[in-house]
Amino acid sequence: MKIRCSCGTKYEFDITPEMAQNPVRFVCPNCGLDSSDYVNQLVRQEIAEQFPNATPPPQPAAASRLKIAHEEKPAEAPPEAAPVSKHCQKHRGVLATEKCTVCGKPICPQCMAQFGFFCSPFCQNKADLHGIAAPVYAGQKFKVEARFWRKIELIFGSIAVAIVLFFVAWIWYAWFGSVPHPYFSVRFDDADRAYSGSSQLVGKDQIVFLHGSTLARYDLKTKKQIWSQELITPDQITGIVKSEEDRHARDNQAGGYDSVPPPGSQERGAKIMLQDALTLHVSGEDIWVASPGKLTHYDWNTGKILQETALPGFAGAGNNSTGGGLFSDNGQPLDPDKVAEQVQSLSLPARIALPALLGNAAHEQQLEAALRDDPQQPRTQNSNPAQREMESFRLIPTENGFVQFSSRLLEKNIVTREAMKAPPKKSALDDNLSVGKSTEAVNETLNEIQRSRGGDTVSEDDSRYQVTIHIPNAPDTADWTGEVVGPPQLFLFKTVNVIAAGKTVIVLDKSNKKLWQAALTYNVSTGGGFAGREPRFGAGPCAEHGDTLYVFDQAVLSAFDLATGNARWRLPSIGVVGLFFDDQDNVYVNTTTGNPDDIRYSRQIDITKSTEDVLLKIDQKTGRTLWSVKPGGFISYLSGKFIYTVESYDPNPTDEEVLSDSLQGLQKPPYLHIARINPKNGRVMWEHYQDRCPVDVRFDDNSIELVFKREVQVLKYLTL
Repeated sequence: MKIRCSCGTKYEFDITPEMAQNPVRFVCPNCGLDSSDYVNQLVRQEIAEQFPNATPPPQPAAASRLKIAHEEKPAEAPPEAAPVSKHCQKHRGVLATEKCTVCGKPICPQCMAQFGFFCSPFCQNKADLHGIAAPVYAGQKFKVEARFWRKIELIFGSIAVAIVLFFVAWIWYAWFGSVPHPYFSVRFDDADRAYSGSSQLVGKDQIVFLHGSTLARYDLKTKKQIWSQELITPDQITGIVKSEEDRHARDNQAGGYDSVPPPGSQERGAKIMLQDALTLHVSGEDIWVASPGKLTHYDWNTGKILQETALPGFAGAGNNSTGGGLFSDNGQPLDPDKVAEQVQSLSLPARIALPALLGNAAHEQQLEAALRDDPQQPRTQNSNPAQREMESFRLIPTENGFVQFSSRLLEKNIVTREAMKAPPKKSALDDNLSVGKSTEAVNETLNEIQRSRGGDTVSEDDSRYQVTIHIPNAPDTADWTGEVVGPPQLFLFKTVNVIAAGKTVIVLDKSNKKLWQAALTYNVSTGGGFAGREPRFGAGPCAEHGDTLYVFDQAVLSAFDLATGNARWRLPSIGVVGLFFDDQDNVYVNTTTGNPDDIRYSRQIDITKSTEDVLLKIDQKTGRTLWSVKPGGFISYLSGKFIYTVESYDPNPTDEEVLSDSLQGLQKPPYLHIARINPKNGRVMWEHYQDRCPVDVRFDDNSIELVFKREVQVLKYLTL
């Protein structure tokens, strides 16, 4: 009889009838396992099968022989199945559920967990030798362990693959998907160059844009044009050019001095004037274009004119500033910040040569003034529109009708003060110019030019005005009339109307009842107080948000309680230009790194001064600064998690022919810089650069619309 220990060692017994009366003691020499009971049971079963009628005499136990098999013997035929038992023979008291595939002995789940459908390693070995097929028991120990490790390998493999895919996706998103890329583009010929324009996304796949004089609608999915209309005709340009030529002819006949314009400049000037007078308004599928004297409604599907409405007195609204370079300002006082920005971009050789260039330019201006019989170059002062007319009247549209705003000059008082520092007692031009002295020489020369143009003083309007607010569609509401010092402005908000004049703000409710009045440190900035104009860099100088009225003058941002007028907090900041608000009522401030001298000496030129743009996030309750960054450029758009800053520069926005080759090299090249700001910490999430300057920039969450002189472009990116 052959057996196999659980350790795998094989043994062979010679069975004799005497072994039925003399039990065998079997201890495995290899592992030390005592299997005597199991072996004696197998012996008795074997004797019963081989000697059914034999009654073996009692013999000593030594008669049995045990030897270790070193070689495999030929497999024997499987024995007949043993009588079926309800209990397992190896595990007493445990019910058998199956029987051995080889010998037919009853086996329990514990046996099957060890050997599967076999009662012992011996039967398992016989099945292997004779090729006896046996079903696979899923609960067998080593198979369970194998499945477990396969699952572990599958899980860890899946995790590893997921991690790799995550990092690949993250790298792609961070470097490609989350940064703007061109999604749509329309290019134009040089003859169709635009100097103004705007665009509007409609839905998810339509864009309507005004590129110069071209009004068009495109499908963003197919990148195809739906329709296009030209709003300016050649006859209009020819008419303006002829008017200019006639004026030049009359001036020359009268003996006046007038230079001959360069070829093509009159056509370009007429084109710019006509383009600049067009403004686009899109609401849903309603397309309107305002032009001098009329408002035109265009059909959404065909682009044909549906309706024209006359607008008497409408003057149009421009998008661009004219002129470029250091002296393209028609003889007006220089802008100190603009001059400093241009000069700082020069190379070292250009800075050294700049004093000589400026000296030549100043001499040319003196010669020109002499030829015009104006050797004294009298200083001109900028006059406020309110000074030129004794009474002004405006009808301002609102959601609930119109508000009539009128002002009348009571007492004129124009205060002139010095806006430049005194010239140095010793000129830097008297010494030999070195690299260190060249900056002083440039500053001195530029400031002398500034003084010669009348730029050393500024005039402030401290006149008295009588202001009247009348609501035509509310006959039961009494008019409000009061006196203010300084040019008055009217700001219309959701719950209040605000009159700002000089250093004073007056707050009225919607029934013209005065709620409160507050004094400021400096004058409120002028402009932006009337409806119909979209602020480029945020609301201001007055803005209502929640239960707070925000007002900024030249140096202080103040937050007033809307109901009482009590000042909640004040934030000193020079150069605030606009405010934005998020859905948590935080305040985002576009301001600068300026100092009080920039207000006192506003006309002083210093090419070494670098005034940077600053963004502040302010807690609206306390006025505490949450973060402050200098990303370059001001916030131009804020909606939810989308905050964009824009900075651009065009040295020659009108493409004028440069008459001085020496000054041409002083201009830095055009550029566009857009940055997305993280509202949580103010960090720059990405930056987008182009080496050209757009005439219009518009944002719509993760879409950016750009109108260039020769192209209309839409940028898009993915966002989480």
